[in-house]
Amino acid sequence: MLAQAQRGTVVADEAQVYKDPDFDAPVMTVLKQGQVMAISKGKKGPFFKVRLKPGVTGWISDAEIRPGVIDKEQLQEDSENPDEAEYSGKKPFFATRYRGLSLNFIDYAEDTMGGRRNAQTSFLGLNFHGYNTLFSGDIYTETNILFHSGAPSYYKDYTGDEGSGYIVILNFLFQTVLPKGKDFLFFYGFGPMLKYSHFELRLPGVVDPFSADDMTLGVLFNAGISYRIKRVSIRPDIKYYWEKESYFGYGITAGLDF
Repeated sequence: MLAQAQRGTVVADEAQVYKDPDFDAPVMTVLKQGQVMAISKGKKGPFFKVRLKPGVTGWISDAEIRPGVIDKEQLQEDSENPDEAEYSGKKPFFATRYRGLSLNFIDYAEDTMGGRRNAQTSFLGLNFHGYNTLFSGDIYTETNILFHSGAPSYYKDYTGDEGSGYIVILNFLFQTVLPKGKDFLFFYGFGPMLKYSHFELRLPGVVDPFSADDMTLGVLFNAGISYRIKRVSIRPDIKYYWEKESYFGYGITAGLDF
């Protein structure tokens, strides 16, 4: 029972009710927008206690229910003007999907010119993360498409010519998320990666350039933290690439929910 109760209105399209005040707890049921429920006056972290039926209670995120009885017209107005609403009806952070741009710095390495060569190399990328980003299902994933224009700096160090070309890295990660608050979480994961590189290079004393192409499969591991600011996710992380050569990287992603 709820000794100190008030009425609250579900403002999210679908609001999950958890067994415990923890985003990792089992989901008991899902409430629809506009349902009026008995909730506690106080909160435990970002959760209200909610009465589902006599003798049965659960916990609901304060981002998905608003104290008081709200009519359908107000709910519609809030959904059409989310920036002006006190609550936008947004999903819990961990359950929201994002797409955006990333900037990555990778200690890129190759076995070339008679040995292992590496150089700090910058990549721009497209990023998708969250549930149901590429396919339906309760699996949290991250997808990255990374691109670098030019040849790594070690070619110039050894040949005297900086060369030209590009590197493309594709990866797909299965991730575990650990919510630590309404707008903050940890994540870690791993998954397959594909790298393709194409360089036009010149050797000392040779006029005509030659092409160097390479395509490899590997595995990528990453871990990081994520913050939510309104509709934007800020997501710094560290990465470990394991293919023909292994190397580390780090990056930051800014994504918009969709």
